[in-house]
Amino acid sequence: MSPTIDYVLQYLSIALLYFIGFSGGTHVLGIFTLYQLFFYTPLWPFVLLYLSWTYLVEWKTPERGGRDLLINFARRLSVFQYMRDYYPITLVKTSDLDPQKNYIFGYHPHGAFSEGASIGLNTEACGFSEIFPGIIPHLSVTSGILKALLYRDILMALGVIDVSRHSLEYNLTQKGKGHSVVIVVGGAAEIHEMGFDSYELIMKRRKGFIKLALHTGSDLVPVFGFGQNNIYHVIGGSRSSQFSPLQRWLRSFTSCMGTCFLPRRSPINVVVGSAVSVSKVANPTQEEIDELHVQYLKALTDLYEKNKDKYHPTETSELLII
Repeated sequence: MSPTIDYVLQYLSIALLYFIGFSGGTHVLGIFTLYQLFFYTPLWPFVLLYLSWTYLVEWKTPERGGRDLLINFARRLSVFQYMRDYYPITLVKTSDLDPQKNYIFGYHPHGAFSEGASIGLNTEACGFSEIFPGIIPHLSVTSGILKALLYRDILMALGVIDVSRHSLEYNLTQKGKGHSVVIVVGGAAEIHEMGFDSYELIMKRRKGFIKLALHTGSDLVPVFGFGQNNIYHVIGGSRSSQFSPLQRWLRSFTSCMGTCFLPRRSPINVVVGSAVSVSKVANPTQEEIDELHVQYLKALTDLYEKNKDKYHPTETSELLII
């Protein structure tokens, strides 16, 4: 394939990703498509069948790891390779992971849309299954995204799950060895902290995933996306910025508004750290949770410090835990 065609396909794949995946069009597009099929085509019986199947049979499927039979096929679609090459995104291993265990991958930072996690970890574009054989990651997202008709079927085919505690526990304890979850720990609130060449991670009060690790006995794996914050330049991307009050108000709308601009072509290096060993504790105390939280933060900080010069060699780069 010629470089020009390859270049165009990269742009088209990213445009598709941002229009369908990261804009508010997912809910509207699904409803509009079903409406048109129901009222203006002879396919209305299939629409009724789809809606019945969705609401009566498959509504809870996102809590149970998606559609297992389709994961291997869906994650290997060529479109994800074009998405990978657009930035580009690379996946880096620092140590082996035991396929007989279950893991909680903590992805940092959130960035605008966590492309490093969604493309680098939840598809085969970067060769995840070859780098970590036997490990099956499931990206977790807010339940609202998984309620978008038609779009939810794409996500389920990719093994995307609900970020609720019940869903995470099910995938860590009922799916078998190797099945793991990916949690973007900072959440949408971290978008407000985005800054070019800087990383402000909302972590000090994020302890739910720590309790989950203890309760299920799942090892914790810190993952850092170097360059994640650089594909968008956020005006006033600092807590002390004069734009902060306005940004906090607008942040509640960003999940449905999305963006009309494509991201900057800037490398994202997804570096997977060593696992933090966790012993199962049915009812962990606050002291045990706090102790493991400190261990995780140290592992995350060490991962950043050991790799920043190689994957983020700028004098202005800094990591701040807030």
